[in-house]
Amino acid sequence: MNKKGQALVEFIIVLPILLLILISIIDFGNIIHKKYVLENDLDTIVNMYDANEYDEINNYISDKDLKIDYKTEDKFITINVSKNVNIFSPVLIGMWGRKYEIKTSRSIYINE
Repeated sequence: MNKKGQALVEFIIVLPILLLILISIIDFGNIIHKKYVLENDLDTIVNMYDANEYDEINNYISDKDLKIDYKTEDKFITINVSKNVNIFSPVLIGMWGRKYEIKTSRSIYINE
């Protein structure tokens, strides 16, 4: 009996599954990294907002291809920032689609 042929057939059956898992892990890592970068972008935007640099905020979000939304409640303003991340894994595309939107927000107190 030829054991080498059996191992090759098993490898060919398992290889696509392993590749899908690897691509999914890479996509998850990319999403986590983009979320971290988005948190840093939000920190920068909040600092600009505190300094009343509204034109700089608009330039910053257009350069980084970010979406921004402001909501005011009582003496707080909530700044929501979001960005789309491209997904390449067929498994994750089936769950979320080609693009996944990551979001982050921060509430700050308005000094009047």
